[in-house]
Amino acid sequence: VTLVVELEGPTGYFPHLLTLPGSYPVPRHVVETHGEAWTEVENIVTSGPFRLEAWQWGRSAALVRTPTYHGRFTGNVQRVEVSLLVDPFARLELYEADGLDIYHLCDLPPAELDRARHRHAGEYVSVPALGTLYVGFDASRPPFDDPRVRRAFVLATDRETLVDGVLRGTAFPATGGLVPQGVLGHSAGIALPYDPDRARQLLAEVGYPGGRGFPIVTLLTDHSRRPHSEYLQAHWRENLGVEITVETMDWGAFYDRLDSEPPLMFCLGYRADYPYPDEVLGVYSGTGWRRTLWQNETYDGLVEEAKRASDQGRRMEMYQEADRILVEEAVIMPFAYGRCHALVKPWVRWCPASATKFWFWKDVII
Repeated sequence: VTLVVELEGPTGYFPHLLTLPGSYPVPRHVVETHGEAWTEVENIVTSGPFRLEAWQWGRSAALVRTPTYHGRFTGNVQRVEVSLLVDPFARLELYEADGLDIYHLCDLPPAELDRARHRHAGEYVSVPALGTLYVGFDASRPPFDDPRVRRAFVLATDRETLVDGVLRGTAFPATGGLVPQGVLGHSAGIALPYDPDRARQLLAEVGYPGGRGFPIVTLLTDHSRRPHSEYLQAHWRENLGVEITVETMDWGAFYDRLDSEPPLMFCLGYRADYPYPDEVLGVYSGTGWRRTLWQNETYDGLVEEAKRASDQGRRMEMYQEADRILVEEAVIMPFAYGRCHALVKPWVRWCPASATKFWFWKDVII
């Protein structure tokens, strides 16, 4: 069986797209026979190293090794039991009771994550993740329609203190652009520096000396990012003299609000699905920061041309120039690059991980 794909033009990142679940093959004969029920345990047919043996919705799943798998299988795991518990504290308790061999810490609040990794220091593993946390500004409405105001807020932000103090060192300070570390085309060191004096000067130029007369602005975020947002609130009050209110809500309501009533400021994060800058900077992707309603023909032209360029070096130059424009225009303020955190029991002798994936179960050695 041969899969043939015809592209409209050169697409340098196309091989990465084939690694996404949406590109995986589906057994046509099973779908035609069972319809939507083709994913039921008794019907599902897959081509991976494990097959689904049992599934309790929202609780657990059990996978067993597929003897007919054609790829490399370097580990010795014959069965994988996956906990689907939503509560991260319940999963941590399960790990500490030896009910889990591997526990991913990323859903814990920063302070709890920090305590857990120190409590189990000998079992702690961390790798970079292809993600960025950032603040977005609505560039279509006052006061953030003036780039000087946006730059003032960025210049007034100490990323190092935010990451080390509030995030407890569980991320990396975003000293580059929106494209995170580990993604081809990342531009290190291009972020606007921490310069509160220059920030206050810019705000005074716009007519808000010492923050006087600046409107009360709401920073919208979800509950998981409340500590970051409250730090920024206090930081900007101290450095700029402005008053920012923080409004937090559940994840679903937060996203609905971004679409229905776009805020003047929002705190958001993303994790790249594949390690290529178009996924971050693309004109039609990156919908989170595009909620800034910012438009720039030069930026759009660079990203579109980079997508179709056949020369890899030239593509990266254009993506990096586009990222630099985002930084200089201060449409968004990246403040942290992500990391993945896990606890791994001592009897797990080998548990590979990468910036894009932490679940190489076929290669795990117990």
